[in-house]
Amino acid sequence: MTRTASIVVPALLLSIAAALVLVRPLPDWLAPAVQAAPLVVFGGGALLGLFIQRGRLVLGLMVLALADLALVRFSGRAAFDAVALLLPLNLCAIAWLGEGNLLTVRGGSQLGLPLLQAVAVVILQHPQFSALAALLKRPLVAANLGAWTALPQLALFAFAAALCLVLARFLVDGRAPSGGAAWALVASFLALDGAGAGGRASIHFVAAGLLLLVGAARESLRPVYLDDVTGLPVSFALNKALRRLPRRYALARVEIDEFATFREEHGADAARRMLRLVARALTNVGGHGHAFYCGEYVFAVIFRRTSAQAAARHLEFVRRTIERANLDVRVAEPSRPGQPKRVGSIARTVSVTLSVGVAQPEDRGDDPHEVLRAADRALDHAKEAGENRVST
Repeated sequence: MTRTASIVVPALLLSIAAALVLVRPLPDWLAPAVQAAPLVVFGGGALLGLFIQRGRLVLGLMVLALADLALVRFSGRAAFDAVALLLPLNLCAIAWLGEGNLLTVRGGSQLGLPLLQAVAVVILQHPQFSALAALLKRPLVAANLGAWTALPQLALFAFAAALCLVLARFLVDGRAPSGGAAWALVASFLALDGAGAGGRASIHFVAAGLLLLVGAARESLRPVYLDDVTGLPVSFALNKALRRLPRRYALARVEIDEFATFREEHGADAARRMLRLVARALTNVGGHGHAFYCGEYVFAVIFRRTSAQAAARHLEFVRRTIERANLDVRVAEPSRPGQPKRVGSIARTVSVTLSVGVAQPEDRGDDPHEVLRAADRALDHAKEAGENRVST
């Protein structure tokens, strides 16, 4: 899903939910689907989450289902205020959780927490706890601050804090589940605000569940499009991009010189860090270049509406940048003859170089894959000439 689609799809779901809320009464042909939607989305989505091992999705759908059930079963203000406070806090906590298996002791305890909260909401309905229920709707600041919404101030602040924290999570990891959780918070707020005014909360809760499902689906598809180490699109995305090239373009192959030896000498962690360093440099390459990771320490770069000579100049800058870049690693401290083997480590600064091959189509009808093979031949020429150079 593109960045545009990641905004359009949630906005479309929320718009459809808002339209359904406004339609009163629902048409006969639509009412059964709306009534069945919570079971399909929450139940089916939870089963899907268990199947694809997305524990956060299961927990999120469970929390939304319990919130919806509480508002359906209890018409009193105490249940509404409790749900309005607990729901954003739970969605925020789930967004910050690591992905885990719910079929373990730890996973079972995570499932138990929402159930305990549901029991607390039920207990809160008893007249004996009316004083506690009254605290949930007590104004924290000026009484007219939340006059525009049906939610009490405590819940309003909980939603604001939860949304800020989830957006912070999204800025940190940039992953689809965090983005889905942020949109789900918006949908949940609309659900509760509408319910407080006498509307149907279930529709927006279903939209929130669908937004969580979209985020989980995008995350499951991430390995198909993006490499986990470099964060760059992989060969699958490269092949798609090669089918949508303009008439004028250049293609490049980039390989880290002697990287297998580097990995053996400095370890897998240093190799991953170096791959990320090179990936960042290629991501920022000039000429509007678009980098891909092809595996085995080889990258590809597409330059749209750029000649091979211009692309080579941009990649020469990247080559020099990487040549000057240093990476701090720790290696095992060598022992001296006649002394016991040491188990300590010493800091060392290491670097790598790049070999680059660039090619462009000779004729308008040239197959992009043939151009890419020409870039491979140019890369071979650069390596045969001594590595650490750009060849066209």
